[in-house]
Amino acid sequence: MPTKSFDSIASKARQNWSQQAHDVYEASSAAFSAEVAQRAELGSQLLIARKARALSQESLAELAGIQQAEISRIERGISNPTMDTLSRIVRALGMKLTIAAAT
Repeated sequence: MPTKSFDSIASKARQNWSQQAHDVYEASSAAFSAEVAQRAELGSQLLIARKARALSQESLAELAGIQQAEISRIERGISNPTMDTLSRIVRALGMKLTIAAAT
């Protein structure tokens, strides 16, 4: 029995969608992609800051009081850290957390 990829199954299902369903899908997809990109950017910035201070993930985790695995997930952009977690990391790095307008 041949297998079908998720994309082929989803593509076929989308053919029967209403215009409203297509619009919702497109908006949701764009929002999700933006969120993923923001998480990746946050992780990259924290990685750069950690390395600039010559800290290992283990050292930063100890200073921040969080698990090293969480540092790793954040740096790889696959975590959704709480404000408390971000605040702990930023304090441990000797930095300030700021929110800037998107450009």
